[in-house]
Amino acid sequence: MNLNTKGGFDGPVAWDRPGTASALSRWAAAQLARFLGWVALWWGAVFATVGLLPVGAVVPMTVVLAVLMYNAVMSLIKLCRFGPMRRILTVYPWRRQPGGVRYDARGRKASFLLPDPDRPEKTVSPKISGFFFRPWDRIARKGFDGDLWYAGDPRFACVIAQPGLKTLTYAAQPTAFNPRTTPRRKGLSPEARRRARAIGARVAD
Repeated sequence: MNLNTKGGFDGPVAWDRPGTASALSRWAAAQLARFLGWVALWWGAVFATVGLLPVGAVVPMTVVLAVLMYNAVMSLIKLCRFGPMRRILTVYPWRRQPGGVRYDARGRKASFLLPDPDRPEKTVSPKISGFFFRPWDRIARKGFDGDLWYAGDPRFACVIAQPGLKTLTYAAQPTAFNPRTTPRRKGLSPEARRRARAIGARVAD
């Protein structure tokens, strides 16, 4: 799939590209499987704690249960992003960004650097949720140096992937959908405003 490296919104939307719909379906199925798997492990740990293990094991098992519950909740949150991700893919085209991933070795976290569609010389860093077991942290730590694929406006929200539509990830600005924050007003072209509103992002008039 040939992708544009320039900013802006030219080209067919990502949903019309071959493989996009099936990639999102596979992603959703994987998130559902992870959620069910974590829930099953949690119930298994509860059964072992209550019925099989000695009293002295309750405290360490509480930590295990908390970790399992955290992973189950994060998988459910990711699964609930199916709708927002689909909206992004039906509004924005795929783009290719060389060197779009950075890895902070001290913080052990990956971050994205994507161009502002209206001012490509500037970069924006949309955020991925969670603190543990984030796939892009592991990918970046291993030295990922390929081109990043993304659809969306990094000033609001994006769907990000490895080449070949692998490791789909939702990344967004914390203020894009939060009604308690001031919506973005400056630096937006009419087309950027239209597309941001189409995905439900908050944009000032």
